[in-house]
Amino acid sequence: MLRRRTLIPIALAVLAAGGLAGCSSSSSSGSDAAAAAAGGSKSPIVACGDLALSGPYAQIGETDNWGATAYFDHINATGGILGHKVSYTVQNNQSSAAQSELIARKCILSDHAQFIVGPESGADTESALPIAIAYHTILISLSSGWQTNGYPASELNSWGFPGFYDVFYEDQLASVQQLIVPRHYTRVALLEDNCGSVCLANQGSVQKLAAQYGFKLVTTQIDQVGATDVTPQVLAMLAAKPQIILFGLVPGTDSVTAIRAIRAQNPNIPISECSACELPSFIAAAGGASVMHNIYVLGSMQDWLTAASQGTSTEAKLTAAGLQQYFTGMKAAGYTSANQLDNSQEGWDAGLEINWAVTQAGTLNETAVMQKLQHLDINTLGIVWARTPANYENISQVLAAMETIAPDGTATLYNG
Repeated sequence: MLRRRTLIPIALAVLAAGGLAGCSSSSSSGSDAAAAAAGGSKSPIVACGDLALSGPYAQIGETDNWGATAYFDHINATGGILGHKVSYTVQNNQSSAAQSELIARKCILSDHAQFIVGPESGADTESALPIAIAYHTILISLSSGWQTNGYPASELNSWGFPGFYDVFYEDQLASVQQLIVPRHYTRVALLEDNCGSVCLANQGSVQKLAAQYGFKLVTTQIDQVGATDVTPQVLAMLAAKPQIILFGLVPGTDSVTAIRAIRAQNPNIPISECSACELPSFIAAAGGASVMHNIYVLGSMQDWLTAASQGTSTEAKLTAAGLQQYFTGMKAAGYTSANQLDNSQEGWDAGLEINWAVTQAGTLNETAVMQKLQHLDINTLGIVWARTPANYENISQVLAAMETIAPDGTATLYNG
C-alpha cells in the first residue's frame, strides 16, 4: 500500500545564501573545474561520508554508506556529474556527536570535500551542521526528520539539507491508518528512544494523531539509546493494557532489545512500525522469524518497488523507475545480499540530491549548487520533494510500504 501526506510549509527566517565559498571550495569551484577541463581533465568532486560504522547507529550508518558508495560508483560509471567523477570516502563517527564534529572539520579542511553525506543521527548532525555552515560546505543529513530535530531556525535553511523524510512520523501515521483505525484499537502505547528532539517528538505526534483519529495514548515509555535492558519500560507499558505498541526507536540494537523484552512478556501484542527490521541480520538478532509474528515493518526496497509498480500515477511510475535503477546500481557495486539491498536507500538518495543540484546549477560552485538545493524538485525513490528556501523539508508525497515477516523469514506486503 502506498502512503502519502502533504507537509504544510513552515515559515522560517531565511539565512542569506550568498557569500564566498569557504575552505572546501578552494580546489573545486566552477572556474577551477573549467581550467582543469581546458587542461584535458576535470577535477573530481569530493564527497565525504560522516557516518556511524560502529555504535548504536551502526546499522543505519552501514546501510547509508553502502547506498552512497553504490550511487557514486554508478554515476562514475555513467560519465560522472558534468563530466566530473566523484571521489567518495567515509569516516566512522562511532555514533558520537563529538566525533561527528571532528570528522566534519577533517572532511572540509583536510579532504577539501565539497559535500558531506551524513551524519545519520539528529544528535550527531547537530554537532556537524554548524561546521558545514561555517565553511559554506553542503551537508546532506541522513537523520530522520529535519524540523523536529531541534536545530536553530538559522540552521534549518542554510548549508545543511535533509536527505530523507521524517521516518518516525510516517511510521506512526502508517500504523494509525493501516492498523489502529481499521482494527478499531482505542488503547495505544509508545516506546521511544531518548535520542534527541526527533525521537522525543514522537509523543506529541502520536497525541495529535490520537485526537484526530479517536484513540488514546495510554502510556509513553522512554529508554536510552543503546540500552541493553528495557524490561522496566515494557512492564510499565503492558500494565497500561494497550492493544498495540508503537516504536519510536533507533533501528538496530535498540529495536532488537525492545522486541526481545516485549515478546518475553507478551508473544502476540502487535508492534508497529519497526524501521529497518526486515533485514535478515536484524531478524536473526531478534530471535528468528517466529519472533517477528505480529510485528509490522517499514517495507524493504523490494516491497517499495512492488507497491510502486502497482500504482498508476506519474509519481508511482517515477518511483518504480528510480528503484529499478537503485537495484541495478547496488548490484553493480557488489551489494547483492538482502541485507545490503533492503535498506540502503538513504545514501543513494543523498547522491541523487547532489547530482540533481550540480546538474541544475551547471557548475561546481558551492553557492550556486546550494541555491539549487534550496529548490529541490525531484522524486528520490518515493520521496517527492517540493523544497523551498523557507522549508527544506517540504515534501508533497511519500510513497512507501508496510510489510510483515513470514515464518520462513521472507517479507510480504501488508495490505490490511
